[in-house]
Amino acid sequence: MATDANLSMIEKINGVQHLVSTLISGKLSHKVVSIKDSVYQMEVQYLRINMHMEVEGKKIDFDSSDKVSQNMVSKIASKMVNRPFLMTIDKRGKVLEIKNMENVYAEIFADFPQITASQKAQIKAQLEKTFGEEAIKSSFQNVFTVYPDKEIGLNDQWVAKTKFQTTILANIITTYTLKGITDKIYKIHGDAVIQADGNGAFITRNNIPIRFINVNGTSTTDVQIDLTTGWIKESKMSTAINGIMEAKDSPATPGGLTFPVSVVVDMEMSDK
Repeated sequence: MATDANLSMIEKINGVQHLVSTLISGKLSHKVVSIKDSVYQMEVQYLRINMHMEVEGKKIDFDSSDKVSQNMVSKIASKMVNRPFLMTIDKRGKVLEIKNMENVYAEIFADFPQITASQKAQIKAQLEKTFGEEAIKSSFQNVFTVYPDKEIGLNDQWVAKTKFQTTILANIITTYTLKGITDKIYKIHGDAVIQADGNGAFITRNNIPIRFINVNGTSTTDVQIDLTTGWIKESKMSTAINGIMEAKDSPATPGGLTFPVSVVVDMEMSDK
């Protein structure tokens, strides 16, 4: 399954707007290795990981397929591909468990013996935020909830409830509608409301502990499901979230700091 995500974040600090733009793309393979009592265990692995980020005129890029450049992050990303881990889902697509993620990170610093333990921990934490267990679980869970828990017909609706559990803590309540049926696919549309569910843990960005709180927003989804296999052929999701960024007291933010943030994410997934 190929994934492309375009994220734009606007931070308003002391009346000045700051834009952070991020493009993330990747490809994962999925293979069902066992089925028991309508629970499916799949072997999953990254085949490709790419990211482009622009912050205050600065550009950051890495590409897991770039094995010859001196880009350290690209080299690290190249060590994360083709390293399988396990994901367990139920018949409705709920992600029950992800195991063996440590295998993905086992060799990422093999070419960098000079990196200190604290630097390794910081780099790994940043990678896990985007490509780690909770990020994967949240991403797939928000897509897989499209499966209804009862038999439905054309134009019928059903409601699914999920959560953001990464740097954001929020409930997602989605109303799905079966919009169309062809000889090959089901067409489903979803409208979601996003509501805060407490405050997430602080993460470190540029040596400043921060977290995203008091979030609210909306999301729309259009999904095509293969009529024969039941697997998602295509998913397009657009999400808009507003909230407050809280920075802890630090040398860079004495006394702490809070400021409004708006985030727009457009994500596409396909089985290509």
